[in-house]
Amino acid sequence: MVRRAFFWLIIASFSAFFGEVTIGATLYPFFTFWGLVVILPLYGLHTLILGSVVYRFGKPRFETLYLAGVIFGLYEAYITKVVWNPEWESPIHVGGIGIFEVLVIVLFWHPFMSFILPIGVAELLTSKRNVLPSTLLKRPYLFAFIFGMLESSNSPSPFASFTSAVSTLGVILLLICIWGQKFDRDDDMEGLLPTKRELRFLIPMLLLYYVVLGFGTNRATIPGIGPQAVIWLLYALTFYLIYRALKKSKREDIERVEYELDFYRLFIFSLIFTISAVLFSILKVQFHELKLIILAVLWLVGSGIGIISFLKSAKWALKA
Repeated sequence: MVRRAFFWLIIASFSAFFGEVTIGATLYPFFTFWGLVVILPLYGLHTLILGSVVYRFGKPRFETLYLAGVIFGLYEAYITKVVWNPEWESPIHVGGIGIFEVLVIVLFWHPFMSFILPIGVAELLTSKRNVLPSTLLKRPYLFAFIFGMLESSNSPSPFASFTSAVSTLGVILLLICIWGQKFDRDDDMEGLLPTKRELRFLIPMLLLYYVVLGFGTNRATIPGIGPQAVIWLLYALTFYLIYRALKKSKREDIERVEYELDFYRLFIFSLIFTISAVLFSILKVQFHELKLIILAVLWLVGSGIGIISFLKSAKWALKA
């Protein structure tokens, strides 16, 4: 049980890093009260529960992982209320719903960054099986550079970018070292993810976070029935699609492609991420418009990828 719990900590750390640190939303998940009590558990519970559903009731192909990631992303409604009342000026707000917030955060960022990437990297550490989009593994250092650039957009200073990257990635690399020396075996993910019995405990824990954070933070920003109904419909549609996708995936074979993830590559990835984050944070001090350019490109590219991915996954799930 200690081994599996340690793996759960690793996968929660991956999710928090890719989902929060790479965009500068949470700079120190391991060294702040909010990070330890909210961010790591919230991201970890989502990833473990949804990952367990995908692996136990279907197979980990792009469509099933992506649709599970959309369910993850919908926490931005009731927990953070970002899709209804973002802290920034929403570019397009229709019927009480932030259109770009849904397209980018719900349909793009969380499915890929908070869920698919953590699950994929965890697979490489355990079974060595590759379930990540091929583009990511072909150019990992390019993505490390891009992630560092994104981190700088919300970082308050170059020093903050440096300390955030070094502290977070330092802890993650340490966890990976311990895993490799103490616990590593040629296991499949199914044996490490929560069992049905454990889900009976973890799911209520996640629901408790929804209740406490949903009604305990910014409760007044929860809108009327209309905007909420849109989110209910999106939940219902996504649950239906993932049900169809999981059922269909069980009938299909998935080609097993293995990929060796060594510590040297992880270290170089971390180094490039840190240099990129600090470099762009320095540039941002001189050119204040750089933040707006980075975020504008992210929103435009992310919305396009989100729309295409959702339509592609829906089409596959509904196809007989």
